[in-house]
Amino acid sequence: MSRDRATRGPGADARGPAVAAVTTPPLWRDPWAALTALAVLPLVFAMRGAPWGEPVAEDFDFLHRALLQGMGTLLDGGGSQAFWRPIPHQLYYAVMGPTILSHPALGTVLHLLLLALGAVLLQRLLRPTLGGPLACLAAAFTLGAESTRTIAAWPTQFVDVGLFVFSMLALHAASRRRVPLAIGALLLALLCKEVAIVTGLLLPFVPSAAPERDARRVRVRLALASGATMLVWGLASLAVRHHAGLVLPQRIAASSEALAATPLERLAWAMHGSLKALVSLPLVTSPDDGFALAGVALLGLLATLVFVRVPAARARLVAMRGWLLWGAVWWLLATATLMPIFPSWQPNRSQYGSVGAGVIAAGVLGSAHPALAVAFTAMRLAALERAPHAATQVSDEPPAQGAFMDWARLTRLQRFMREARTRLVTSWPRLPRGGVVVQENLPHGVEYAFGGDHALQVWYGDASLHWMRFDTFQTHRDTTATVILQGEPGHDPPLALVSPSAVRDLFAAIALMPEARHAEILARLDRADAAQRDTAAVQYWVTSRAMRGHALVALGRAAEAFALVAPVVPRDPQDRAARQVLVEALLHLDRFDEAAAHLDTLGTLAPDDPATVQLRGTLARLRPAAGASPPAR
Repeated sequence: MSRDRATRGPGADARGPAVAAVTTPPLWRDPWAALTALAVLPLVFAMRGAPWGEPVAEDFDFLHRALLQGMGTLLDGGGSQAFWRPIPHQLYYAVMGPTILSHPALGTVLHLLLLALGAVLLQRLLRPTLGGPLACLAAAFTLGAESTRTIAAWPTQFVDVGLFVFSMLALHAASRRRVPLAIGALLLALLCKEVAIVTGLLLPFVPSAAPERDARRVRVRLALASGATMLVWGLASLAVRHHAGLVLPQRIAASSEALAATPLERLAWAMHGSLKALVSLPLVTSPDDGFALAGVALLGLLATLVFVRVPAARARLVAMRGWLLWGAVWWLLATATLMPIFPSWQPNRSQYGSVGAGVIAAGVLGSAHPALAVAFTAMRLAALERAPHAATQVSDEPPAQGAFMDWARLTRLQRFMREARTRLVTSWPRLPRGGVVVQENLPHGVEYAFGGDHALQVWYGDASLHWMRFDTFQTHRDTTATVILQGEPGHDPPLALVSPSAVRDLFAAIALMPEARHAEILARLDRADAAQRDTAAVQYWVTSRAMRGHALVALGRAAEAFALVAPVVPRDPQDRAARQVLVEALLHLDRFDEAAAHLDTLGTLAPDDPATVQLRGTLARLRPAAGASPPAR
């Protein structure tokens, strides 16, 4: 790489309004470029404990197309019903598909390396004007946010990885007057994501170190070439979308909120969400909002005081006005591209616009004093560390942070999917042709991660396999299902494998209960329990033990029932039936105080449940009157 021409920049000379010349060293002799690449390490630390690269949701649409159907033409959605993005949706999965399934973490490592590369390209782009330290801080800005973790860890977010890297390559090449390379990189960015049109629009206006006459000539060439490229890409995109019938998801485009929102409301929403994402804050109000606002306000006030009192600081600010204006326009345009997806917020979509925000933050604060820019970087890294960590348990409800998908939601889905894949494939290395796997009691929002039947089909490489919901299986019990995938929210592991034959016997035992055929119920439960091998199936075992305990109490074996049911109640404290059976056993054993305590708990779970009301009446009749008080409702 040749030494770039020296330019007049903010430099290190703070003795007066004169600005020192800054020379850009070759890449291999630039320690600030190396430090920029290492800025990905705090992001890696913030991703600790996550199931890196585990495919979920849209990933399976693209894996299904690439691995089971064949890549075919590049002139369609490649598995997407909404977008034409042939590089991330087709080429990427064709190359990386087997690796994503066998060693998913390697995909995340690739994303991290490419994000570091994009940051280094941005640093080299900014260095002639901002100098090494500030260019490093500005370029590393894109890596220090909660949202970038999602881009690194989710295979489908190669969309944003490619957009970022190719856009930075285009800008870097444009600043060095390498027009063919800049236009080629722009085309690749457009084929990753439509919002690269912002890159094309601002490509001719990248502040250049060339003399004004040369810069004007290069800008004209870039404007003509990028305009032609965007025109050709736009026409091709319209043709492909029309031919393939690609449309935005109706849950977004046709939602009542989207139809009612004005363009100004959409823009305000996008800007508000993006600004919060820059400091790793959720869209909803959080306790850290005030601290972030106070920190930014304090830094802004200190910078203002410096500019008022120090002429050299004002000179440095003026010297980089071209980049500051360019960065502001970049952030505004990139943020405006989020308006069509209102109200489905995803903070990772702000990473592209953060390129401009980083230039503004480092440029303004660094012009006042480099320590202010360093302080802002430290504040953002602290905010990144305070942001939600990777999900360690699969909760029944997804985290509510105002986003359709963010780090907490993504890692919750990835953890469940990794467990589902490994448990299924380990227990059933092969499924019969046309096999059916039943889904039961999945945590809310998790079904989305399966991508319909695609996850099951991709895991086994068999397009004949299908999922079935449990309610369908319940009404069609003769279905030849291989296994039931039973969700266990809040438990570790978060799911279990249940035998369909065991569940059929469980249903048969339930049918015998109205006739009080307790001996036959126990026989049916014996068969069911013998078929069920997975001890992690909390829901199954709690239900089975509760039914068995009820039959034992009816047969006068209350002590056995208590010993059987008492250990399973803590495993699922919300299960009413098991706790009610425990109360039955305690009443028969004259352990009234313990029964009353459990009735108190049942009163909070479902105070008007008929069985609970009946048990409360039984306790009132049996409990000794002396010194006793009725149980709290």
